[in-house]
Amino acid sequence: MSEVIDSYDYVRILEDDASELLTYSVVEPEFSPEERRVVDNPAEFMGDYKSILSRLEFLRTSTEKEEFLGEYIRKHLEDKNISPGNREIIVSLVMDKIFFGYGKIGPMMRDDHLEEIMVNGVDIPIFIVHRKHGMCLTNIRYESKEELYELIGWLSKNSGRHIDEKTPLLDGHMPDGSRANVVISPASPKGPVITIRKFRRQPFTILDLIEKKSLDSGLAAFLWVCIEGFGIHPCNILIAGGSGSGKTTFLNALTMFTPQYERVITLEDTLELNFDFLKNWVALEASPSLISKGEGKIDMQTLVENSLRMRPDRIILGEIRGAEAQTIFVAMDIGLNGSMGTIHSNTAKETTIRLTSEPMNLPIVMFPLLDLIVVVNRRYDKNRGIIRRVTEVGEVAGLEGDVVQIGEIYKLNPKTEEIARTKYPILLTEKIARRCMLTKQQVNMEILKRKFVLEAMIKRGIRDEKEIIKLFQQYHNNADAVLLKLGIAERMHAKKPQ
Repeated sequence: MSEVIDSYDYVRILEDDASELLTYSVVEPEFSPEERRVVDNPAEFMGDYKSILSRLEFLRTSTEKEEFLGEYIRKHLEDKNISPGNREIIVSLVMDKIFFGYGKIGPMMRDDHLEEIMVNGVDIPIFIVHRKHGMCLTNIRYESKEELYELIGWLSKNSGRHIDEKTPLLDGHMPDGSRANVVISPASPKGPVITIRKFRRQPFTILDLIEKKSLDSGLAAFLWVCIEGFGIHPCNILIAGGSGSGKTTFLNALTMFTPQYERVITLEDTLELNFDFLKNWVALEASPSLISKGEGKIDMQTLVENSLRMRPDRIILGEIRGAEAQTIFVAMDIGLNGSMGTIHSNTAKETTIRLTSEPMNLPIVMFPLLDLIVVVNRRYDKNRGIIRRVTEVGEVAGLEGDVVQIGEIYKLNPKTEEIARTKYPILLTEKIARRCMLTKQQVNMEILKRKFVLEAMIKRGIRDEKEIIKLFQQYHNNADAVLLKLGIAERMHAKKPQ
């Protein structure tokens, strides 16, 4: 006997005593015969859909494409007198089948509660990782190899990367920015496997992460100062963590602190970062060695070297894995302050060991160019779902012989599950003060101001990404006006030292 323990939109989460896993069930509404004809034959319904596909090429973001398509399909439905009852689900299904190529995984691609979609072969239930309920079975499966290979062919075409028996691995991105990994025979002898790391349609902001207790407002304010650097000297930061720990999500949220007058270049093996909120953002993508071989291959190190000729203010690496580690540190050395990246590592100390080992081989003398290592980790709680936290913030305090000295300035308290200041003094505030010709007291006061700003934004219910970024930019231009607007000017005046 199955029991519904959660439901929303077209989804039911079912618990069954006979199964160790919950079931994620997609419930299709009842369609009239006329609606069913549209759902089953969307290309015939649209008629001129190929001309619409060509128009989509001129739209930059997936959101713009969805808005354009939604409006177009709704008008088509109205013109054919399709009743409005199921109109929105029909719009989604038409987009999924003939424009985005999602097919039967479309409902899952549109569910912001999901983190991963896992297709393990033909006639096997698709698995998903739910943000609240963890790993679940679904009531959806691919019933034939032809049906599954249709999705693989679309993924290959959309990402511009070839996959066959000689190159059986594919890393690509989907129209909404989600990352897809495909493995076929002979690498996967039991049949094709597809793993999709989903992107949220509305990326988490720093305010979302504070509310989720991934970090607190004090640490967020400190990182804001580090990333913006008073417009003079931003800090160089690495985000470390294990697979699925939220490194990319955290990096996306932190980048919202970047001033709009900067030119930011991102470098990735597979596009994952989404910085559409930056006006002067350029995204570059490498060709992984397993996918593209020969003279046409562009590796991460080549991309980093080329990006230095593109007049960047800062460079951000999606993930540091190899020799590009040395090149990004050279970029820091020549003045590209504010550079950031992610790295697979579970602690700040482990990060220093990884960077100095194969295949990165970073010379230890370059470490003082790095200012901070922020470590994020995740765990699963049966009652609260997947929990992600900043577990450690370490500053690079210098070198002692052949050892990188890490000052652990923030540490997760396992009892309270809150990130807290340690007794270790933050030497970086003194560095920031010297770099920006301020006193340490002024830097600390600025951190306090921004802490109050973040808390006031949360209290006022400011959640829209555009509004949040607009306020950050206004603060960069006129901090006093923002303090006045949020009603905390007098509070800050009372805090000023006499």
